[in-house]
Amino acid sequence: MIIDAKAIIVTLLIVAVALYGGLQFVRSFALSIAQENHDANVAIDQAEEEKRQKQERNADVAAASAFAKVEPLLTVPTNKPSAPKSGEVALGSEVI
Repeated sequence: MIIDAKAIIVTLLIVAVALYGGLQFVRSFALSIAQENHDANVAIDQAEEEKRQKQERNADVAAASAFAKVEPLLTVPTNKPSAPKSGEVALGSEVI
């Protein structure tokens, strides 16, 4: 076999084209894996968000229900502040 400049150039061109094609294949494969991974992460995030919103709605309903049960106990009639009696001094809302 004769090794001359033409054979070396042709061999380098063949190797360069093969490397370029191989790298393009690996790149497209890695891109498809990354896209699938992203889609899976988005689906997981959506499921977690829906679960969180459901828990929040349930907590709001439970809080409203508990407040509805307690609210009648909170309505206590307020007494009007009485005027200070003789010998007492009124400071703000306190009578001394």
